[in-house]
Amino acid sequence: GRGAPVCSHVPGAAGGSPLRTIPEQRTSPPPRYALVGGAVVIGAAVLSALAAAAGDRRQMLLPFGAAAALGLAALGSVRFEWFVALLLAARASLDATKLSTSSFDTTGAVSLLFILLSALWLVRSWREGAADGPSPTSRLVAPLAVLFVAALISAIASDHPLASATEAVRLGTLGVIVVVLGRLLRSERNIRLLLAATLASVVLPLLAAAFQLLTGEGAIVRAGVSRIEGTFQHPNPFAAYLGLILTLAVALWGHLRGAPKVALGVVAVACGGALVLTYARGAWVGTILALIIVGVLQDRRVLGLLAAGIVVVALAVPSVGTRVADLSETVTPSGAPGNSLAWRLAYWRQVLQLQRDPLFGIGLRGVQLSEEASQLPHNDPIRVYVELGAVGSAAYLWLIVTMAREALDALRRAPPGIARGLAVAFTASLISILVQSLAANIVTQLVILWYFVAIAALAMAASRHGERAAVG
Repeated sequence: GRGAPVCSHVPGAAGGSPLRTIPEQRTSPPPRYALVGGAVVIGAAVLSALAAAAGDRRQMLLPFGAAAALGLAALGSVRFEWFVALLLAARASLDATKLSTSSFDTTGAVSLLFILLSALWLVRSWREGAADGPSPTSRLVAPLAVLFVAALISAIASDHPLASATEAVRLGTLGVIVVVLGRLLRSERNIRLLLAATLASVVLPLLAAAFQLLTGEGAIVRAGVSRIEGTFQHPNPFAAYLGLILTLAVALWGHLRGAPKVALGVVAVACGGALVLTYARGAWVGTILALIIVGVLQDRRVLGLLAAGIVVVALAVPSVGTRVADLSETVTPSGAPGNSLAWRLAYWRQVLQLQRDPLFGIGLRGVQLSEEASQLPHNDPIRVYVELGAVGSAAYLWLIVTMAREALDALRRAPPGIARGLAVAFTASLISILVQSLAANIVTQLVILWYFVAIAALAMAASRHGERAAVG
């Protein structure tokens, strides 16, 4: 049967929660799932032990991978919201499981499992008529669908159709995420669950960053500085992710009290320190801008703390000044670009010359796989135009405008409390991501988009719940 409505407040929230819930289906997984799960884990441990004894460390991971896949599939079939929460909590750490000597893509397998289970859950929920009003994320679906179709059409004429189609499917995964989150976040309980999962995702990346800082292992040494990358494959996406979590933590901090507030403060400080040590200048600029927006929209004290933090970092970490100062070197004695910004400016002109189909473009990953360029464009608007043409660019612009309207709408709707903090985080994160996308490759970095879309969906859903509660 259906459980009673959940009306408890967000733990630690000052003044109680502004959100109101609807009745939810609460189905506890049968005991047999626990028995099957235990048998799978024991079997995986035995197989891993045998593989380790045989000296094959790569094969040792496969039983655990298979056990995890079966466990996720079982969880998704009985408690889909917990399946999505687990993915949110773990997605930031999955890149660390990639093996350079293996062709198996862990993140791709997880994305495929997510799409399959999401499709089954959506079909089941639609048949049961579980919808209660329009989805909070419904306005994002149309531009994402047009962008996905443009990517598929461009793949047909691409010089690398398989690679372009694969990248298009990754882009389509973003649409599935938006639809799923929109239907899940109709209840306060799920808003709290997925918000907690989003914040919890930072634990393992920060532990990995601390290990790299203390030992030097796993860090990348570039231009005389050691850049940490956490559980990511490069410092730049790690920095973009840290900026999102830092912005979310700061925006929510003033709406909490007690232990949750202290914990969120620790997360914010740790994310800020790790962000500095990535030496990712684009993420620095984007995050500083996001925190300024949080300060202007919500709490002016953030501006003072930000200014103090910048001064402390400049004095305590001289290499930060070196990293910023090299932007003044536009050309080296050999005639090559003297810094990454100068290189980008020259490279963007080269990328634009690859455009041969102004309507549909050359296909996703067309620039990276071309003999003339062989690298990603490091600029999302240019990449979308060259690889997806005018149709894709129009859909991309439509999506940005819709996001901006939704962010302003969330700010207008959200009452004081957690909902307001989420709306501010969404607005600040959107501007930060847009600024970073001018010199980075964000549009198909699914791990970054997972968390940005999660923040956006949480804000849109919480603001609507808050408005209903205020009216009621």
